[in-house]
Amino acid sequence: MDDAGNLTLRWNQDYADKLLPTVVFQGIVCFVGLVGNLLVLLVYTFRMKGNRDDRYFIPILAVFDLIASTVASVFYVYESIFFVDFPSSTLCKGMLYTMTATSGLSALLLIAIAVQRYLKICKPFGKQMTESKRRLCLGLIVGFSVLYSAPVLLFSGNMKVDGVFEGRNVTGLTCFTGAGNYPIYEAVYYYVIFILMVTNILTVGVLYIPIGVVVYRHNKVRKTRQRQSLDVHSIQFDSLSDHKTSQTSSTDILKPRPPREGGINFNLMFFVIIVCYLISYTPTCIFLIISKLSPELWFNISAAEMIVFFTLQRFYVINHVVNPIIYGYFDMKFRADILSLCKCS
Repeated sequence: MDDAGNLTLRWNQDYADKLLPTVVFQGIVCFVGLVGNLLVLLVYTFRMKGNRDDRYFIPILAVFDLIASTVASVFYVYESIFFVDFPSSTLCKGMLYTMTATSGLSALLLIAIAVQRYLKICKPFGKQMTESKRRLCLGLIVGFSVLYSAPVLLFSGNMKVDGVFEGRNVTGLTCFTGAGNYPIYEAVYYYVIFILMVTNILTVGVLYIPIGVVVYRHNKVRKTRQRQSLDVHSIQFDSLSDHKTSQTSSTDILKPRPPREGGINFNLMFFVIIVCYLISYTPTCIFLIISKLSPELWFNISAAEMIVFFTLQRFYVINHVVNPIIYGYFDMKFRADILSLCKCS
């Protein structure tokens, strides 16, 4: 290998050392996403057959999240290790396409979930999402994601980058979403992607605003009725305190009832999922624009800044690993089945 090649390797190794914390972070994300989403698939597919349709999209979302988190984490680890010496343009294209498609699938599925919750809560007597409609919706989501991600195969690939290392000019290869072969079309496409991401975020948010209002009003009315009911029972208890039968009856009424076994607040659970989605995707949207406006930004900043910027740029992956934790917190049936599996093992 000539001296220029050795210089590129040393330059790449310097970046690999700097980006080691991001490799550790992505490794942890990959492990948590892999284990968590596999558990969701096992439980919701084999131990919750025939459950209510509120859970219909959960195992499907877990499949998309499993693929998205695994592929993205593996790619980001690979990218950090071969930051300026990426070995294969074909590998770059394939992984970026898979990441774009699966992330799009997951994001669009959250819109489907939001629509289903909106119809159930805000339009309970209107048309609902039947199983056939849910399947049609899923098919459209898959088809759209596969097609709108296809240009990534054309635009992405290895891109030459120039820098200075050890006081000498050096050239490397980095995997990039826009390799520069079709600059105008690339710019238009990725701005469209950015608009779609923002539209997705806003759509989900807009759908959940009326859901939140209805749930808030319902809870407020329910608490008022409970308070009035307790006042009535208290008056009855006082007026009939001399009668043992009435006293026993009133005491029984006042006894708190145990929560329903397996109870779950789907509205709150899906709301938390949506909030996590909004939080995790916002930094990615911002850094998508930054990387397009200044593709060589990463080569002109300090190691600490690179770690912070890359962590925020890749923060959307958190969205694909956090859902199993949310299910475990809110869905008592899911939690019980997880514990049952652990005991069996």
